[in-house]
Amino acid sequence: MELKQLQTIKNILNEGSYLKAAEKMGYAPSTITLHIQQLEEELSIKLFEKSGRKMILTKEGEFFWKNAKSLLEHADTFKMVMSNFVSGQIGHIRLGTISTIGRSMLIPKVIDFCKEYSNIKLTFELNSSEIITQKILNNQLDIGIGFAPPTNQNLLFEPICLEPMELLLPIGHPLTKKEKITLNDLSNISLLLTESYCSYRNEIDKHFSSSGIPLKSMIQINDGKTIIQFVQAGIGCSILPVAAIEPVPDMTVRRNLANTDFGLIIGIIRRKEQLDKSSERFYNELFCELKSSHI
Repeated sequence: MELKQLQTIKNILNEGSYLKAAEKMGYAPSTITLHIQQLEEELSIKLFEKSGRKMILTKEGEFFWKNAKSLLEHADTFKMVMSNFVSGQIGHIRLGTISTIGRSMLIPKVIDFCKEYSNIKLTFELNSSEIITQKILNNQLDIGIGFAPPTNQNLLFEPICLEPMELLLPIGHPLTKKEKITLNDLSNISLLLTESYCSYRNEIDKHFSSSGIPLKSMIQINDGKTIIQFVQAGIGCSILPVAAIEPVPDMTVRRNLANTDFGLIIGIIRRKEQLDKSSERFYNELFCELKSSHI
């Protein structure tokens, strides 16, 4: 039994004759006859009989069609689903982003995309750039927003913008009285830092090391919001992404570091292999919007 044979039965019933069914399907009349003969031989029944000028189902044919037409309906539905998947109208997008740009810029764009493509399933998570990169490598995420991955990981990275970092001080700290604050001023200050594997921490370590200035850190915290609370309590100072301290938290002062450009390049991360159509559409739209908003 083949789908084309079921489609032939459907058209004979709709059109009333083999000839008209052949015209509708673009077949020769002999092909329609062959479809029905092959199916009758396979089932050992007679499917059609003539009633006046029309072809109608026999009793056996009616029983067969009552049970078989659902196969054709399911096939039509499946074809439509596959067509929508191939065209990107349905699918599943797995997206990960670092929290700073995720909260400030990405979430509104994701919401707009979901409104426009309501049939596309979305998995969205906030995480560190390192974890996002690993999940993309493991095929657990399709697209990520984060920092440039190591070049040996065979991933694509499209830069979007620079995420600047600035010094956050508690109100009343002696350094708030200085017109300019340099790295040297921080050599004897207790800095609240993220853990050593964090990209932000690596950026800070790089600048202190290249300047030959010792880095004093008595407290390491793996959460930016908690670091801000510690600064507010006067425990110490920190160097954080501007997006994480904008607007400036209560009981704190934000200052730029003179002669030092702290910052990390943020971009879109993906595997080099082709994405499915829905993910590819999201990737292209997201990249264009984020890129244009930072030109």
